[in-house]
This record gives sequence, structure tokens and C-alpha cells, in this order.
Amino acid sequence: MTIRRFPAFLIALAAATSAAAGPFDRVYRPDAPEAESWDCQSVGSDGGALAVREDVFYGVQSACLLTNPVAVNGTSGVLYEAQCNAEVMSYSKRMMLMLVPKGLAAIEDDNGNPLRRCP
Repeated sequence: MTIRRFPAFLIALAAATSAAAGPFDRVYRPDAPEAESWDCQSVGSDGGALAVREDVFYGVQSACLLTNPVAVNGTSGVLYEAQCNAEVMSYSKRMMLMLVPKGLAAIEDDNGNPLRRCP
């Protein structure tokens, strides 16, 4: 995928409605002191916010279509198949989203990323 085609992919992702991540829909930033200056208005840019909108997780210069949701018993977590695109590469991964007191935990492989709700 070339950089020119990346915006078209984002438009296609925004139009998709396969997983309905509804309870997670919001704008976030990393829950870390060094991220306090992140801009909660510029979703997806360096130093900007991260977001979940319907069935798409928007990271820094990346977007992942979330499909095949499976509730994780006893938690607020949902496990997804994620088809991601980041500038010039595509990849698949499993991603769990879970509500936590300050916002959201985005869990991938052995990595958990606590995210704080943006105001």
C-alpha cells in the first residue's frame, strides 16, 4: 500500500460497520506523564490523540479495522481480530479493548497500553 492510498483506506474503514466497538468509542491519549502534552484534537498524528470510532481503532499514523468481537467473561474486555494499515504496510493482529477507571486498556500480545480519556 502506498502513502497515496492510505487516506482512501481510512475512508473505507470509517464506512465499515462490522464490529460496532460502541462502548469504547472515544478519544484517548497514553496514560503516561510524557503524554500529558498530547493534542486530543488531532487523531492519528504524532503527538495527537488515539481513538476508537465504531469498529476502527486509530493509532499514531495507523488504523485497525476491528472484527469478530468476542466478549471476555468476567471483564469489560472484548477481543478482536484487527486488520491494520500503517502508512506503507498492512498487518493482522489480535487486540483486546477493556474499559478501565481512567479510560481504556488496549492489549496486544504481551503489551498492555493504558489510555486516558481525553476531555
